[in-house]
Amino acid sequence: MSLIQFELCSDLRKGRSMKRPLFGKAVHRIWDSQKVVSIRSRMPERITLSVNQSSGSAPLSWVVRSPILGLFASIGLRLSALLLPLGLALPSHAAEILFKSSFEGSLLLSKPYECQTSCWQDIRGSDALTGDSWAPQAWLGDGKLQLLADTPVTPDKVNNYVLNEIQRVMGPHGQQTSVLYSEIRKRGSSATQTPYLLTPSTTALQGDLYVSYWIKLQPDLLKKLGPNNWWVLFEWKTNAQQRLITYILVDRQTRPYWHLKADDLSAGPARSYWEISNRTAPVPVGEWFKFEFFWHRSSQHDGRAWQAINGQVVFDRFGSLLGGNDPIDRIMLTQVYAGGSLPLYQWVDDIEIWDGFPCGDGTPCGPKLTGPQ
Repeated sequence: MSLIQFELCSDLRKGRSMKRPLFGKAVHRIWDSQKVVSIRSRMPERITLSVNQSSGSAPLSWVVRSPILGLFASIGLRLSALLLPLGLALPSHAAEILFKSSFEGSLLLSKPYECQTSCWQDIRGSDALTGDSWAPQAWLGDGKLQLLADTPVTPDKVNNYVLNEIQRVMGPHGQQTSVLYSEIRKRGSSATQTPYLLTPSTTALQGDLYVSYWIKLQPDLLKKLGPNNWWVLFEWKTNAQQRLITYILVDRQTRPYWHLKADDLSAGPARSYWEISNRTAPVPVGEWFKFEFFWHRSSQHDGRAWQAINGQVVFDRFGSLLGGNDPIDRIMLTQVYAGGSLPLYQWVDDIEIWDGFPCGDGTPCGPKLTGPQ
């Protein structure tokens, strides 16, 4: 018996022309045990189908889109295992790059604006190497630097607390390059930080994301942190204050290690759903390393949180991952937020955002790879 499923919803991108799909693409999935179909459609009426199947039935689905009506229908069919003996090959989805920047060209930082206890700051311009324009549009949203002083500030005073600059330094490939430099100079209170914040639309369809960049932490980081302390590397939060966050933690002997957890911040102290550590993978300090992170949200066993450092998988956790009707509304793409003494700072280069694994399912792209091979 076939399962047919329809979903109708408003297409917020009606009439918009694009050279390639952005984060606002339609993404819909039909789940059947270990098998999943992902549909990613772009305007105008171009459809990509990806199938990930094991033995048994194979679900298929497609999107019918009407730019005139501003609607689309997502249709799913579960086909029997008879397809497999017939030798019918189903196409697989090749991840598409959504944004890439090496901070080259005439990129500028705006003057801080809309200040209260934090200010906003834009990165403006197009990357000279990739042609991509700032800011990345995460699921029909926006992106900007948040200068969170955690105390009342003005545009002229906020850089006393947090600072962002485009600097020319020796980069990860041994050449002078432009990078994003971020620093905490002074704390207004305990939440002082400066992330590059992606703010997705909470009404847009949200799918999987993979992010990567090169990052260099300050050489004296462990001295600044001291024993039993923490540094946030990457995180995202939902509208209901659920969070996925990855840390560098420091033990009582000042040895750094990786830590990943999902928790709930909605009612006072954080309530952990799960957390895991990796104490064997190296934590590079004072040198460039490549950070890669992927997630697939689900309330079932197919949820996934994956992280790699310099081509080595640090975490690959399957299981429930903050699924349900609770959209992500903040992605801290880069982040300087930590305990310890000040100043705290880092450099970031070669940011990439994809709609899936660019180098194969669960395969790190490694220190020297910047795209699928």
